[in-house]
Amino acid sequence: MELIYRGAEAELYRTEFMGLPVVVKRRIKKGYRHPDLDIHLRRGRTRKEARLMRRARLGGVSVPAVLDVWEDSLMMEFIEGARLAEELTPERMEIFGDMACRLHSSHIAHNDLTPYNALVAPSGICLIDFGLAEYTHDIEDYAVDLYVLKRSLKSLRDDWEPLWRSFLRGYRRCGELADRVLARLVKVEARGRYK
Repeated sequence: MELIYRGAEAELYRTEFMGLPVVVKRRIKKGYRHPDLDIHLRRGRTRKEARLMRRARLGGVSVPAVLDVWEDSLMMEFIEGARLAEELTPERMEIFGDMACRLHSSHIAHNDLTPYNALVAPSGICLIDFGLAEYTHDIEDYAVDLYVLKRSLKSLRDDWEPLWRSFLRGYRRCGELADRVLARLVKVEARGRYK
């Protein structure tokens, strides 16, 4: 297995399974936690991530197919492509907005919804890294997803506003849900802790 990414919570390895390229995401042991608690948390978070990816996929969101789950590891299909952050266009942001709409309509908050967590693949845009995602009906959680995205666009590009408007065109396909989330986003942005 070839290590392709190491983060604070997990390592990603590229390998093959039955002749197909795959990624194995393995959650990192934390020495400061009691061993029983550590394995319980890593197993639980791994299973939760797989469930949420399946739910997103059933909701029409393009995500890597989960092939296997064991202990603290998740095997997924390997998606060849560049990060959306490196390939930003208004057309792609509109598609990303539609994906976020479908994700929230499936009652999932990604909790790290940025162009770095989406890949531009030959088959289209694919949302990745559900490690922080949550199942929720709370409009606030969806609004915070959009707030995080808006902030990331501002940090990526000086000309972020056309990209944001394109995202909103796609997101508004949610209809009434989008209206509620965007109204809450105004309140989230007005809070001191988010400035």
